[in-house]
Amino acid sequence: MMTSASFLQLLDALPRQAVQQSLAATFREEAQRDRERMAQALEQADEPGAVSLSDAQRGQNYNLNRYADMLPFNHNRVRLQGKHDYINASHIALPEQVGRARYIATQGPLPHTVGDFWRMVWEQRAPAVVMLARTHEARRKKCEAYWPPAVGRALNAPGDVSVTLLSEAPLDGCDDVVVRRLELRPRAGPPRTVTQLHFTAWPDEGVPASPLPLLALIAELHRLAAPAPDAPVVVHCSAGVGRTGTFIVLDAAARYFADHADYPGDLVADTFRSLRSQRTTMVQMPGQFVFCYHAILFMLANRR
Repeated sequence: MMTSASFLQLLDALPRQAVQQSLAATFREEAQRDRERMAQALEQADEPGAVSLSDAQRGQNYNLNRYADMLPFNHNRVRLQGKHDYINASHIALPEQVGRARYIATQGPLPHTVGDFWRMVWEQRAPAVVMLARTHEARRKKCEAYWPPAVGRALNAPGDVSVTLLSEAPLDGCDDVVVRRLELRPRAGPPRTVTQLHFTAWPDEGVPASPLPLLALIAELHRLAAPAPDAPVVVHCSAGVGRTGTFIVLDAAARYFADHADYPGDLVADTFRSLRSQRTTMVQMPGQFVFCYHAILFMLANRR
């Protein structure tokens, strides 16, 4: 990789075969580290400081995972309040040099985890939820519909938080993004409004046909739900890894380049490696990794 180059120089060199080969090698190397990390985590017990997956596999927690091989690490998993604190979700922080935005990467809710999902959104004071999957893809269930079916209706789900759909409409000029405003009301205390941004045109294990709708979603996220420094955005697809990780890379880049002209090094690779160390398989496919560069190039070219 062009280690002495800036990120903008790297983007300009993307068509070069040597750069493409270097990107492929970066992805392969990190994927191998990820496999080794996961193998070690499966063997680790609960000693302090150990990188372990034991909480996700313990007792009834195992049935709360959508996929048996997509599990959160103990040390940065989201913990719900109360005795039953498990949810398949991970706290995600960016590399310090990239930014301070915080995220929660999580799986698409299962029928029996919808209540836990909304508890998490409430307890973590998340201003927004970004959904990157459809409920069904290729005739398979990928995510439970965890919001009410019609405006004015409340969600009939177990838990301490009632959810009412206030509005639902496509994003202006972008039919691939649906914007939902939801009111969360606990058993005691005032309600809070949360925005859900649902991108419906991202194929599983693939990339969008164009970065434009996704970048429009990111711009709307920043406009409607600018998070406080300590308030994470909840991001999910089906497993909460491939599309979720790709989105976080792009959102981090959009935030970074809103305040900076260039980045010293490779922003995508630095963020990618950091995400993989916090949740397995983030940015799951080589095509998703390469898509990050092209989407950021498109974003920056249209700002100039």
